[in-house]
Amino acid sequence: MKQILLAVIFLSLGFGATAVEKLAVEKLKTYNVDTNLISTSGVSAGAFMAEHMSVAFSKSFQGAASVAGGIFWCSQGSSQKAQGECMNTAGFINLVIQIAKACELAAKGDIDPLENLAKHKVYIFGSPKDTIIKPPSSDKLYEFVKTFTPEQNIKYERTFEAAHGFLTLDYGASCKLGFLPWLLKCNYDLAGEILKTFYEMPAARGQMVDKNLIAYDQTEFGNAQTPLFANGWVYVPEKCQQGEKCGLHLALHGCQMNPDYIQNQFAKHAGYNQWAETNNIIVLYPQSAKLGQANPYGCWDWFGFTGENFMTKSGAQMKALMNMVNRVSGVSGN
Repeated sequence: MKQILLAVIFLSLGFGATAVEKLAVEKLKTYNVDTNLISTSGVSAGAFMAEHMSVAFSKSFQGAASVAGGIFWCSQGSSQKAQGECMNTAGFINLVIQIAKACELAAKGDIDPLENLAKHKVYIFGSPKDTIIKPPSSDKLYEFVKTFTPEQNIKYERTFEAAHGFLTLDYGASCKLGFLPWLLKCNYDLAGEILKTFYEMPAARGQMVDKNLIAYDQTEFGNAQTPLFANGWVYVPEKCQQGEKCGLHLALHGCQMNPDYIQNQFAKHAGYNQWAETNNIIVLYPQSAKLGQANPYGCWDWFGFTGENFMTKSGAQMKALMNMVNRVSGVSGN
């Protein structure tokens, strides 16, 4: 409760949103995407979701980045386990259970073959000072990933000290204190480090072009059982809009980071767009939604509030996210 009360204080200081902006939205469009250059990342709940996406749809993604996240199927469908073991005592988790579950799901075709993970690239960020999702969670993710992905394909940053959130060069809350908007002013270009994991980046970090951050309609991708906010955002660099072949990165926010709390701050200020503009990478920012007491903070479903198949290709939010990726990349399905 202390963390939530402090979050309310940050709202009053202007980092959060007291009202959701009304936006002119458009239908999500298709662009000329190199389907070999699709990746994902996330922070906190979004990091768990990015891990689920990259494992379940391993043939579609070239890898994933986790910021303050953890292992595939960590929660085992239990919100209590998510808040307890996964966030606080992950060091005691027996990975045999999660590995066996992944193998079982792959054998049934509920997720893509795990052999695809051998080609993935992985970036993991876990701060030793994170008090919300504690360091052992990232340690366990590193161990899980090593089971399927060669160590030379994995980068694990675990020495930089920051609070819980997504690190930026110059925007957000105090690096060491955190809270809303869960973007941390740390003089650390985390978005750049993530994108460099997956893409050749010949051009230096540039400037975001405001008009290239486009609000799109999410209602066609969800329903009452697939909680999605009315709109998401997609950043489309000038050259990608003109038809040049581009990469695609799926960036997933954490809890209390959807428009109910911070409007478009994650999509606008995380730091991805500055690199994307100069290196021809489309960045897709879907937005989850609240779902009563089952999901009061607008998290992505890494603990089962949409059903027991939440971590598979048929999971409600998983399928919705993949449909968005397929729309942007022009793929007819998975």
